[in-house]
Amino acid sequence: MNGVEGGARDSADLAAGFARLEGYLMANAHVLAARTAAEGLADRMPWLTAVERTELVRLSTADRIQASREHFEAVAVRARELEEEYEARYRELRRRVLTRGVACLAGCLALCTTTFVAAQR
Repeated sequence: MNGVEGGARDSADLAAGFARLEGYLMANAHVLAARTAAEGLADRMPWLTAVERTELVRLSTADRIQASREHFEAVAVRARELEEEYEARYRELRRRVLTRGVACLAGCLALCTTTFVAAQR
């Protein structure tokens, strides 16, 4: 293995590590936002006991996190579907461009050959 391959792998590992860190930080920020919203809801209900308030905050936070998880999973599934669709479209376009390029090349070759043969007569 040479230094270039090792450097590329290290760079990919570093990028993956940063992506995981970013995901972790985003998830924690989302949990904090859900908890803050749940506490805001509980604050509008001053009649709750401390235990009831704690339980409301816990359940509301859990519900919001679950709803967000389901939404993010649906978005991820759709993103994968779109990626597959675009890859299929790209393969088809690449095939068509290659086919037309070969056809143009064959046409040019036939025209040059015809011109050359006609010029020889």
